[in-house]
Amino acid sequence: ELSRIDQRRVTKRTRLAWWNDLRQDTRVALRSLRSQPGFAAVVLVTMALGIGANGAIYTVVDAALLRPLPYRSPEQLVHLWETKIGMDDRSEASFPDFVDWRAYNASFAALEGYDGTNVTITGGVTPFRAQGARTTSGFLAMLGAPMLLGRSFAPGEDGPGGSPLVVISYGFWQRWYGGDPQVVGRTLTVDGANRTVIGVLPRNFLFAPLGECDLWFTTDRTAETRAQRFNHWLRVVGRVRQGTTIEQARSDIAALMKRLASQYPESNAGRGIAVVPLREEIVGEVRPTLLMLFGAVALVLLIACANVASLLLARAMTRGREMALRVALGARRGRLVRQLLTESLLLSLGGGLLGIWVAQNATRALVGAIPENVRASMPYLANLTTDARALGYLAFVTIATGIVFGLIPALYASRPRFAALVSGDTRTTAGTGRARLRAALVTLEIALTVVLLVGAGLLTRSLTRLLHIDTGFDASRTLVMRVALPGEQYSPLAQQQFFETVLQHVREMPGVQSVGAIDNLPLNGGGTNTFHVDGQPEPDPARRPEAVMRAVAGDYFRALGIKLVDGRVFDSRDDSTAMQAIVISEAVARRFITNKRAVGAQVRFYAWANQPWTVVGVVGDVKTVRLDEEAPPTIYYSHLQGPANRMSLAIRSSIEPSALIGSVRRVVNSLDPTLPVYAIRTMEEQISASPAVYARRYPLVLLGAFAAASLILAIVGIAGVISYSVAQRTREIGVRVALGAERRTILAMILRQGGALTLPGVVIGIVVAFIAARWLGSVLYGVSAGDPLTYGAIAALIVVVALAASYLPARRAAGLDPAQVLRAE
Repeated sequence: ELSRIDQRRVTKRTRLAWWNDLRQDTRVALRSLRSQPGFAAVVLVTMALGIGANGAIYTVVDAALLRPLPYRSPEQLVHLWETKIGMDDRSEASFPDFVDWRAYNASFAALEGYDGTNVTITGGVTPFRAQGARTTSGFLAMLGAPMLLGRSFAPGEDGPGGSPLVVISYGFWQRWYGGDPQVVGRTLTVDGANRTVIGVLPRNFLFAPLGECDLWFTTDRTAETRAQRFNHWLRVVGRVRQGTTIEQARSDIAALMKRLASQYPESNAGRGIAVVPLREEIVGEVRPTLLMLFGAVALVLLIACANVASLLLARAMTRGREMALRVALGARRGRLVRQLLTESLLLSLGGGLLGIWVAQNATRALVGAIPENVRASMPYLANLTTDARALGYLAFVTIATGIVFGLIPALYASRPRFAALVSGDTRTTAGTGRARLRAALVTLEIALTVVLLVGAGLLTRSLTRLLHIDTGFDASRTLVMRVALPGEQYSPLAQQQFFETVLQHVREMPGVQSVGAIDNLPLNGGGTNTFHVDGQPEPDPARRPEAVMRAVAGDYFRALGIKLVDGRVFDSRDDSTAMQAIVISEAVARRFITNKRAVGAQVRFYAWANQPWTVVGVVGDVKTVRLDEEAPPTIYYSHLQGPANRMSLAIRSSIEPSALIGSVRRVVNSLDPTLPVYAIRTMEEQISASPAVYARRYPLVLLGAFAAASLILAIVGIAGVISYSVAQRTREIGVRVALGAERRTILAMILRQGGALTLPGVVIGIVVAFIAARWLGSVLYGVSAGDPLTYGAIAALIVVVALAASYLPARRAAGLDPAQVLRAE
C-alpha cells in the first residue's frame, strides 16, 4: 500500500513538473516571438492560408464524398438506367419495363420511379417557377424520408392522371407559407390547377439528382403513355434486399432484361441495364475533381510547411549563442527540442485559428463560384459551414503541420556543436548541413510548384481547346430565355398560337435581327427516338438508328447561325395540314442515308411506324448534348406539326442582348400575366455554364490560384537561400574581387547556385507531374496528360523565375567593395 502511495506521489510530481515546464516553455516562446513580430507575422499568414485552404476543400469533400447519404440504409440504394448496344449513353426506363422489373425481380425490396419537372406557382405577387418531381407513390417512403408535417403519398395515388396532392419541401414551406404549421390541407395553384398540400418534408431532406426540389407530386402520365415501351421517361431507384449484394442484384436484373428483349424485340432488343450505387450516381462526376483539388491543396500546405521550416532554420542560425548558453548551463538536448517545438506549435496554432476564418470565407467562395444551374444538382453543398467535423480536421492539420515544419529545425538548432559559438567565432554559425537542408527544402518547394503549375497548364490548354471547337452554332449577340405553358390550360393548338404570337411581336422589336424557339437549347440534352429510312436495309432491332429530337419554331436556325447544307428549313407551309416534314443534321445524312440524296427521303419512327416524315432540309451538326462530345445525330420538326408547351426563345440582335429582356417580358405578360420568363442568359453564358466547361474552368481557377501561391513561396525561398548564402560568403567574395575576379564572374557564380537549387526541383517536379497527370485524364480535352508543350513551358517558366529571384542577391554580391569587406573582417 505504501508503495502505491509513493508511486502516486511520484506520478503527481512528474505531472506537475511537466506542466510547469510547459508553462515556462510557452512563456519563453511567446517572449521570443514577440521580439520578432515580422517573422511571426509571415509564418502566421503563410500557415493560415495553407491550413485555411485545406479546411475549405475538406469541408466540400466531406459534404460530397464522406458523409453518409441522408436516407435509411443508403448503402442499399441504387439507380437503374437502361443501356443500348453500341451507345455510351444511359436512358430512362419505359413504364412497362419498370412494371416488369417490379414484378419479376428477386433482388430488390422496392423499386420506385421519379421524373423531374419545372412548374409555375401562382397566387402570390408574381408567378414563381419551382423545381418539382413526379414520383411513384412509394418513392419517399423507400428513401425513408420522415415527414415534418402531414403524410407522404399512399399506395394507389399514382395512377394514370396522378392525384391533386402535393408534398412540399421545408424551404418552400418557409418561403411561400412563412412556416405556417397549419399548412396541411391548404390549396396550392400549380400550373393553373389546384393541389392540396398533404405534407412537409424536414429541413435536411434532399434528393441530389433532382437538385433543390420544392414540390413532390405523383406521376401524372396517361394510361396510353404508360403502355408505350418505346417511350423512356421514368428514372428508377431501387433498394436492394437485405443480404443481397449489388452485384447479385445487377446480375438478376440483367437476366430479366434479356428475357424482356426476347419477349419484346421491337422495343427491347439490344437493351441492357446499368445498376449504379446511388452515392456514385450523385457524386461520381465530381469525385475526380474534388480529389484532384484536395491533392493540390495538400501540396500547397506542404510547400507552406517547407517555407516555414526554411524560415525557422534561418532564425535558428541567429540563436546559436542562446542555444550554446543553454547547453553550457546544463540543458539537455531533449529540453531544447521541446522548447523549439513549443514555439513552432504556437505559430501553427495561431495559423490554425486564423485558418478557421480563412476556411469559412473560402468555403463560401468555393460554393458561390459554382454556376447556379450546376449547383442545383449538388444541394449537399447548400449552407456549408465549418462544423465540428471540419474543426476536428483543422485541429489535426494544425498540430501535424506544427510538428512537421518545427521538428527538423528544432533538431538542427539544438545540436551540441552550437557550444562552439561560445568562443565568439560567428563564422561557424552557418553549418554546411543546415545550409544543405535549407537548399533541399527550397528544391522540394520548386518540385511541388512544378506539379501544380503543370496541372494548371494542362487544364488551361484543355479549356482553350474546348472553347475553340466548332459548336455548330453562333453564340454571339444571342439572347435566350424560357417560357413554359401549363398543359391543363393550353391545348396543343393554343400552344402553337401562343408561341407564334410571341415570335411575331419579338421579331418587330428594334434591334432584333431574327428570332426562333426550340424545346431544348443546345448543350441541354433531350430525348431520342429510333427510326428507319425508307429504302435502307432494315437494321437489327438491337442496332436501330437513334437521334436526338428537337421541336423548333420561327427562324430558329437563322437565329442560332446554324448553317443550311441542303434543301430548306421550316416555314409557314409546314403546319398541321401539310405533309410531316423534318430537317436532319449532317450526322443523320452521313451515317444513315447512304444511297441517295437526303432531301426527299422518307423517315419512319418506330414509335409511330405508320406515319412517314419527309426530309426537307439538312443542317450542320450541333453540339446538342455536351461540348466535349461528338455532335449526335439530330432530327428537327416544326412545332406547328408537333407542339411543345415549353420552349426557349433564341433572339439574335444588333444591339446589346440584355436590352431586350424587359421588352420580351412585356410581350409574354401581355398574353398571359401568370407566366414567368426564366433561364434568361446569352448563349455565351449558356456555353460558359455548361457542365463540360464548368468541369474544367472551376478546377482550373482553383488549381491556378494554388499554383500561383506556390510559385510566390518558391520565389521567396530561392531568394532567401541565395541572400543568406551571399551574406555568409561575403569575405570569400571580397577576396575573389580583390584578386581580380570580374563582376560578371561573381554574378554567374551566384546565378549558378540558384540554378543548382532549381534544376533538380524542376526535374523531380516534371517526373512527379507526369505520373500525377494521369488523374486529370477525365477532365482533359484535346490535350494529352503528357503534353510536351505544357511541360516545356512550365520548366522554362520556373527556370526564368528562379534566375530572376537569384539575380538581386547576385547583383548585390557582384557589387561588393573588397576593401570594405576585408576591413570588416
